[in-house]
Amino acid sequence: MLASVASMIDQFNMPNICLLLEMGYEVHTICNFKEGNTCDDRQIVRLQKKLIQMRVRMHQWDCPRSVYDAGKCYMAYLQLCRLLEHEKFLWIHCHSPVGSVLARMAAHKRRIPIVYTAHGFHFYQGAPLRNWLLYYPVEKALSYWTDVLITVNQEDYRLARNQLQAKKIFRIPGVGIDMEKFVGRRRQSDRSSFCRKYHIPQNAVLLLSVGELSKRKNHGVAIRAVAMLQRTDVYYVICGQGPLEQKLMQLALKCSVADKIRLVGFEQDTAMFYQNADIFVFPSLQEGMPAALMEAMAAGLPCIVSDIRGNRELIPASGATVFHPKKTDDLKRALEQMLADRQKWKEYQTCNRNKICAYSQFVVQKKMAVIYEQMEEVCIQSMTGKGGSNEKNR
Repeated sequence: MLASVASMIDQFNMPNICLLLEMGYEVHTICNFKEGNTCDDRQIVRLQKKLIQMRVRMHQWDCPRSVYDAGKCYMAYLQLCRLLEHEKFLWIHCHSPVGSVLARMAAHKRRIPIVYTAHGFHFYQGAPLRNWLLYYPVEKALSYWTDVLITVNQEDYRLARNQLQAKKIFRIPGVGIDMEKFVGRRRQSDRSSFCRKYHIPQNAVLLLSVGELSKRKNHGVAIRAVAMLQRTDVYYVICGQGPLEQKLMQLALKCSVADKIRLVGFEQDTAMFYQNADIFVFPSLQEGMPAALMEAMAAGLPCIVSDIRGNRELIPASGATVFHPKKTDDLKRALEQMLADRQKWKEYQTCNRNKICAYSQFVVQKKMAVIYEQMEEVCIQSMTGKGGSNEKNR
């Protein structure tokens, strides 16, 4: 199980690792445990302890997250090649853009079959031209070296079927969420203690976002929209860590809403935040199939989401309000509409919970079991030198 960073393993692939262990595989993880993670160091330590308990072998891989760091990418490629020479892997399941590129190059050299989960292509309808010029040719070329390609949304799946050359192409409904973890009824006592902890008035309207503090997550537009509301009863909590923390707080100060904004950092127990929030705000510029939005839907929150791929596929029309991710006025209007119609919130709750059942961890793991079982056939073909025909209709 390979990814650029360990947080990708922790957040999205522990169920896959458990599934592979149940199927009798010896599992190794290859990722960067030291840098670039979207969770804090304490969570990385917890992940490592859990992997040790599961008897999963860990390999530190000094892979960067950015494709523009060519020197580090080359060194990471050489490091991976050395590891593949030493360890005799039957096949590799890779994730994340940079990690998957380096993995497929190194695996092709060693003739190791590979599964690649694309958590959202960087080239998509409406993507900047530079994304198509940079990422699409690379993905097109490497698709010839991809035994199984897994997509997580309909747009990517259609593109992969029509334009890429992986031997087998599947679509799964996201990474899967644990429904029981997020479905819960808020109790007054919980709300009271939560508000005390974060210095929020108990009768306030609590907006919530969950995601890395990065440009792609676009939290700045939500801070500006909260400022434009000019309401004393609206507070905005963001769970996540990242390089833009100081800039976001500076923006809040500039907009005179620093007292209404709570940057709480990385939180392992996000369920508590969903269960105490009133409205979920998801302003991302780009998503594949967002886990945070799925969690909010499972928690029954009314949602205000950016009009982008992933969000559009996931959210039911009667379960959210959409807005243009680069237009603060658009988000302000969406917030005003939601705040003015609290009777709609229960309707949103029902719609969202009904829709998200199809994206549960149980559903996804059933599909992943089928994919992993087919890898035995792929490995046999690889060892005998027989190539399988492309299967693009799954």
